[in-house]
Amino acid sequence: MKPRASVIVSTYNRPENLERCLEGFRWQTTADFELLVADDGSDDRTAALVGRYASLLEGRVRHVWHEDRGFRKCTILNQASRDARADHLIYTDGDCVPHRRFVEAHLRHRKFGHYLVGRAAFLSERRTREIGIEDVRRGTHARVGLGDVIDVIRRTNRNIAYGVYLPGELSFRAMQRLKKNRNARGGNLSLWKHDLERVNGWNEDFESWGLEDVELGFRLRLAGLVPLIIVNRAVCVHLWHPASRVEGTSARKAYNESKVRAEPWCPNGLEKEREERPVA
Repeated sequence: MKPRASVIVSTYNRPENLERCLEGFRWQTTADFELLVADDGSDDRTAALVGRYASLLEGRVRHVWHEDRGFRKCTILNQASRDARADHLIYTDGDCVPHRRFVEAHLRHRKFGHYLVGRAAFLSERRTREIGIEDVRRGTHARVGLGDVIDVIRRTNRNIAYGVYLPGELSFRAMQRLKKNRNARGGNLSLWKHDLERVNGWNEDFESWGLEDVELGFRLRLAGLVPLIIVNRAVCVHLWHPASRVEGTSARKAYNESKVRAEPWCPNGLEKEREERPVA
């Protein structure tokens, strides 16, 4: 039986974070989804971890892997998207741990002609180290506490307000008016599979980190799709790890070329050879 959603988790050699991510999906309020781990060439530790969770989630987990030949995140995301069985695709990252209503929220708010844009609360190094598997099982990883507020003052976390779950319809409608930045973020994004195919998927010209998700959202808007904000509804927390926040040269170049081209269809995506563009 086809699941209602395919959750696609991108990862590369961070099994300690991925384990907490997968544990979060183990305790979702709905089980009507499959989980595809889009692995950009990780070593055997990740394969073993995914195999264990495939057993724990009764075969609903699949490992989509290719050889490590540098940053090819968009390539493995396209492969996982091709393999997905559901009509609705939910994207997140292996260093993001979902609130237990994460999938439920994406399914509840999906709407034809729209794609869903969420955000993640970036935890501090201190808080990240405190989160164990048992915390994820209990759901306490996705609760904002006094320590997080102190970390805000210390400037060791970011966007912690996104970690607050707001269930009411009034708050949901208010967020549509208040949230001005509607750029897509790969850690919390969903859309219909046929809409991804309309724009030819993720742009594989991105060969370094950064902007690949923003560029996809740019092309989705060119295709006439409208971003729907699900901040504070589909909640996830981003685990701390050392990282640069500056995009790579190749990423900036690919993004600029896409902006100049100003077309929904990217030449180097799900399909590689096609002259005619799909009609909306």
